[in-house]
Amino acid sequence: MLYGCPHCQSNVQVERRFLGGTTECPRCGRPFQVEAPKAYPVHDPGPTEAAADVRDQPNQPSADVPQLVVHPVVFRRHFLGTVICILLVLAGLAGLVMGLADRTVLNLSGSALLISSGVLIVVALFFLLRWLILSRMQSLTLTNERLIYQYGLLHRGSSELRHEDVRNLKLSQNLAERILRFGDIAVSSAGQDDMEVVINDIPNPERVVDFIRRRQ
Repeated sequence: MLYGCPHCQSNVQVERRFLGGTTECPRCGRPFQVEAPKAYPVHDPGPTEAAADVRDQPNQPSADVPQLVVHPVVFRRHFLGTVICILLVLAGLAGLVMGLADRTVLNLSGSALLISSGVLIVVALFFLLRWLILSRMQSLTLTNERLIYQYGLLHRGSSELRHEDVRNLKLSQNLAERILRFGDIAVSSAGQDDMEVVINDIPNPERVVDFIRRRQ
């Protein structure tokens, strides 16, 4: 019998002798309970009754359930820039404190020091906020049936591809990206010369690639 592992969601063939007991998933190695399926009494409706049952049934929820949503990394992608922005913010705060205390720094004192420190903080926060917004403008949603790439803020666009249609799956990482654990993924279906879905700088790209491959 075919069961779904509750830990890694992979399909597991289970022999009948394990019904009512436990078995281990061959993929993740973790045990789970094997419950016997339950049977319910049924009757054979006539054609008129069967048609009425179909009309009376409420709309069934879609089986296409989101299971993983990822956004491009922000601070790992701009690691050096993030460090510089943080240092600028700290320097700006220190300048504000010294300006309020009427101290002189680099021939700046009083209002000049306050203005300069405020400019440093605003510039640093601008870049940090910009990188964060650009990351949230993109998302890769993985369901049990397809992948959905959405992009844009005011003008939204999207690309969709079913897992079973994926024929080319490319993962790209340089040395720094491997150390910081992010990378680029490109996906295309059969008969396509170019990659249909390309999303850059996503965290843990190996997990995303494995998720798609297990559902092809």
